Amino acid sequence: MKKIGIIFWLAVCTVLLFWFGTWYLIPRLYEEPTGLGAGTFGDMFGAVNALFSGLAFVGLIYTILVQREDLQEQKKAIKMQTYEMSLQVKALKMQAAALKLQVEEMKSQKEEIARSADQLELQKQLMDYQLSLSTVNDLTKLKNSIVNNLRMNFNYSDFAGFKVIEKLSSLMEDEPNKPFDTEFKVLRRYSSTYTLLIEFISKANFSEIQVNDLKRIVMANTSVEEVNVLERIAISTSNQQLRAFIKDFAKYNM
Repeated sequence: MKKIGIIFWLAVCTVLLFWFGTWYLIPRLYEEPTGLGAGTFGDMFGAVNALFSGLAFVGLIYTILVQREDLQEQKKAIKMQTYEMSLQVKALKMQAAALKLQVEEMKSQKEEIARSADQLELQKQLMDYQLSLSTVNDLTKLKNSIVNNLRMNFNYSDFAGFKVIEKLSSLMEDEPNKPFDTEFKVLRRYSSTYTLLIEFISKANFSEIQVNDLKRIVMANTSVEEVNVLERIAISTSNQQLRAFIKDFAKYNM
């Protein structure tokens, strides 16, 4: 911009120098004796003036063309910027779509993880229940083994295995006020196994249906004679767990 200003003022000074130069030289160069009068020179000077006017007009046209070219360049630049912005908008839309897909994918993964967690929890509960079933069966087998190994003498008669339970049940019905402390000492391991079995079921972290199923398994392996004996043991030893078991047995076998 500074260079253009310098050129402009040089041009102005050149024109002024030329103008004043002609004003000074014309009277000396074109006197009457030469045959070229001042009027002729005035015509020539007018032609020069017209030339400068024409050059000024050309300069004006040139300036307009340059400005027009500049405007076209600016228009192209604006179009390029507009195009670039449209590309950026498209890119942003594509990024938004990609983010949306990622969010949906993450949501699907979260749902899949939740389903997997639920399945794992169900599998864990099933395994725990199967383990509990196995434990209940093992304790029931232990109880039956203890019963099979029972040995007692009643009125000088020897009884073994389940016959001991049957005889005790019969005696308890015939003699409801008899303490049977000696017999209960023999049955201590038997009653302890039953108490352990009942504690295990009562503390199991299962649904009510599953707990009731475990209770039914125990009750299915418990005879009426055993219930009579266990009831007397529960009353004698104040064993609340055994008493609760007796109530459940009565309820499920009504």
